[in-house]
This record gives sequence, structure tokens and C-alpha cells, in this order.
Amino acid sequence: MDIAFSTGNAIVDEVSEMNLTGNIVPSIWFKTMRNECGKPMLLAIEILSDIVYWYRAKEIRDEGTGALIGYKKKFKKDLLQRSYRQIEEQYGVTKKQARLAIEYLCDIGVIRKHLRNETTKDGIKLYNSMYLELVPEKLKEITYPHRSFWGVPCRALPSAPQGTTLVPYTTEGGDLQGTTNTKITTETTTKDYINPIYQGNGSWNNTDIDQMDRVEEISMYREIIRDNLDYDSMRSRLACDSEKNRLDEIYEIICDVVNTTNNFVRIGGEDYPSQVVKSVFLKLRYEHVEYVMDCLDKTHSQIGNMRSYLITALYRSMQTMENSINQNVNHSMYEYVKNHGLS
Repeated sequence: MDIAFSTGNAIVDEVSEMNLTGNIVPSIWFKTMRNECGKPMLLAIEILSDIVYWYRAKEIRDEGTGALIGYKKKFKKDLLQRSYRQIEEQYGVTKKQARLAIEYLCDIGVIRKHLRNETTKDGIKLYNSMYLELVPEKLKEITYPHRSFWGVPCRALPSAPQGTTLVPYTTEGGDLQGTTNTKITTETTTKDYINPIYQGNGSWNNTDIDQMDRVEEISMYREIIRDNLDYDSMRSRLACDSEKNRLDEIYEIICDVVNTTNNFVRIGGEDYPSQVVKSVFLKLRYEHVEYVMDCLDKTHSQIGNMRSYLITALYRSMQTMENSINQNVNHSMYEYVKNHGLS
């Protein structure tokens, strides 16, 4: 590849071509964020870096001049929502490690943890959804420990180009008001505190914001489904890798259906409204998946479209499983009576 410019160093030139992205980790944190043994709290540092990224404002620039004209926040609500499972998956750590890191950040005062109860539009009750509040004053302390001497560097202030009228950019969920740091459950009833995955909002027209909301929505539903299926426990009970792989496939199919943007989902050759199918799939539990896997083991005919078969089987599992259990019970009772001459 031809390089349009050169720094005089081939390695620097090649790295300059890479679109490297990521969070900012101030090197001073490795000194100001340490445990009792004097070692840096590496996971807590990484998590704080990600939290700070989301709390850093996104720049708004004038299309014509490129001038900085304002800032806006990256998330919809008054606080950033996170879960321990998201942290586990993002950093490849255990639940205990994720909890200890969050507790450390709370103990040093750089974040406050808020727990809220929420109800989805599908009627699912979510308890203790975790929201993280960043504390700017404490962030300044650990980032600029000598700020009394050097001061804290500030970002450039937005300014309107000549002949431009600035229109305030408003978003749902402004400054935090009347919310306290708590470790007990608080019931959430106001509109501002409804999780964004359960509420459409036409006022969010920015493509970047919409994409971030969509990623958060998908992640949240995946977590709900994982909990509904008791996925981790169910997977640990499976003896062989092939069974675990099949469970993984079924889990991914359920997630795909629940997160579909299509208006209809095909069930048994017919199109069903996606909201109806989604509602059913959000009610699936581990016993329904086990039933479908058992039926699959007993099916000896060739299945042309496995994905379509599984979607149909999962959708109908709530009805067919109950009938199948009753039939097996009746058959067992009949055999018992027959074999013991009780008829």
C-alpha cells in the first residue's frame, strides 16, 4: 500500500494506517488505584476507563466549517446502565472478580451504584438493574493528584460560527436529580428511569446514538434469555461437547428471534407477528429447551432446515410439552395397571 505521507519511520508509518480505537487509561491510575498490598487494581482500572468513555460527551460539529458547536451524552438515561454479566463477558472474568472490581470503585468513591426495579413492555419484571454514577470530583482526584499545583486541563468550549444560530440539543434523562447511592432495591415508576430497550423514542435521530442503543438492547435481551433458561447451570449439566454446542445454537436462535427487526417470523410454514413470537420466546425456560432437545434426539427423519425446525419446535414447546408429559404419565399408569393385573 502506498503511504501518502511519511514520518521517516516505517513502523510508525504502518501503525498510522491502522484504525486503532479504545478507551483512554491515564497512566497515573496505576499509582492512584491500588489495593492494600500496593498493587494496581487492573480490572477496576479497565472498567473505570470504559465508564469514563461513556460519560465523556460526544462532540457536535458544524457540517460546513467543522467548528465545535456543542456536546451531547452517549446514553439516553440519567445514568449508565451496566450488569455484572456484561462485565464478565467483556473482560473474560468471573462474577466474583466483576463484583470485587465494582465494589472497589464504589469504596474509593469514584462511582456510585444504584439498583432499580423495572418492568418491560412484555410484562417481565427486572429486579435490581444496576446503574453506575460517575463522580467527577473523585475522578479528578485520582487522575490529577497534583491538581492544586498544576490545575485540571479543560476541553475547548463550543462556539457558534459567524452567522450560525445554535439550537439546544436535548435528550431524554438529563442531570441526576433526587437519586441517592443505595444498595437496597428502589422501585422505579417515572418515565425517565425506564430502560431504553423497552421504550421507542422518535426524538433520537442521531445514527451513532441509535446504533449504541440497539447494541444495548440486544445485550440486555440476551441476558434476560440467559437468566430465563438458567443457561449456565443447564450447560454445566450436559455431559459432552456436542450437547453443549447444540444448547449454544438453540440459545443463539432464541436471541435472534427475540431481537429480530422483521415484522413477521415464520412458524411451521406460516408467518406470525414477530411481537407474538417474541412474547412466547421470552417465556421459554430450561425445561422447554430440554424438551425440544429430547424430541430432536427421538427424530430419525432427515431435517432439511434445522433452524426453521427449532424455531417452530421452541414456539410450540409450551403446548406440546404439557400434552407429552400427560401422555407419558397416562401410558406409564396403564402399563403399571396392566403388568400388576389391577385392571
